[in-house]
Amino acid sequence: MNIYTSLSHDLTIVSLPYPKLNSMPIKNLIFSYTVKYSGKANHSDCLPMLIALHGDGDTVDSFYQTALDEFKARARIILFKAPISHECGRVWPYSPSQYVEYGGAFCEAVNQLTIKYSTVNQPILLGFSGGGAMAYYQAVKYGDSYSYIFPISGLLTQEQLGKGRFRSNTQVYAYHGKDDTVIPISMAKKAVNLLKKYKICVTFTEFESGHLGLFTDIKSEITQAIEKKLNYLYKHD
Repeated sequence: MNIYTSLSHDLTIVSLPYPKLNSMPIKNLIFSYTVKYSGKANHSDCLPMLIALHGDGDTVDSFYQTALDEFKARARIILFKAPISHECGRVWPYSPSQYVEYGGAFCEAVNQLTIKYSTVNQPILLGFSGGGAMAYYQAVKYGDSYSYIFPISGLLTQEQLGKGRFRSNTQVYAYHGKDDTVIPISMAKKAVNLLKKYKICVTFTEFESGHLGLFTDIKSEITQAIEKKLNYLYKHD
């Protein structure tokens, strides 16, 4: 059996606005996250890091228990709590202004975690639904901070992406259900085309299911795909 241990933390970082907003004051943001270990790993090990972003309205514990509980590869799994309070719970950015506020700050939080914890290579980013949208955003804006990015059932528009710097040097593996009625697959295809526009290496997989396919019929497939990448990073440090 796998041994999973967890720790909860608050990470405070300083976020600077985009260049066109340099006259705005510096904003202090707090990102909360939980750390879990898979494959009989523990906190003192030098490990590959998996950053996991739950869907809007979900919780880190629920997301872990329903989507990430089958991992056998040795890894440090960081589950971020969505930073924005909403009537449905905690959510990820959606409007362009929210991405300006939180997008770069989130990447800085990830970078700080790779320094805080002994990490093999750059982390893998997995995001579902609203978290998947953030994963797409990170792929274009801050892709050089990640080894691989897995957006599941997410979206990204040019308006959300905005202007400014683009740092795309990662491999993206996007998944989306053909019968998704929450975020239609047409939105995912537009996101993938947007990534291709910025010369990002992206593989798009359609699956025969709806929005929650990550938790049912493709759970094992995605787990195995990510574990393959985790094992590769572990062996090629």
